[in-house]
Amino acid sequence: MADPRIRQLVIKTGVVKRLAKEKTVYEKEVKTEFVRLEKFKTDGADEHVIRKQEEVIQECQMMIPDSKRRLQKEFEVLQKYLQDEQDLKETEAYTKAAEMLSEAEAVLKS
Repeated sequence: MADPRIRQLVIKTGVVKRLAKEKTVYEKEVKTEFVRLEKFKTDGADEHVIRKQEEVIQECQMMIPDSKRRLQKEFEVLQKYLQDEQDLKETEAYTKAAEMLSEAEAVLKS
């Protein structure tokens, strides 16, 4: 990995991977917190506890658009980098980056 372009490719791929995972985690967290809220409501929890749980859900929901925006930005950066560095196409890092773009695209569409 002596070529600095490969190093940059690995870094950019890692950023997209992390942001895709982050968006997925926030979406799962919203679902989990909704389940908790419903459980609190059915168990007859205190109104204060229910309000706090609703605040938690709102905070989680606010994070999703931000993580999606950041993922979209880095997705485009990696996509352009792959287009500009076609001569690296035979490397393992390029292949992994292309696979990560496919995965990230699916996360962006969800």
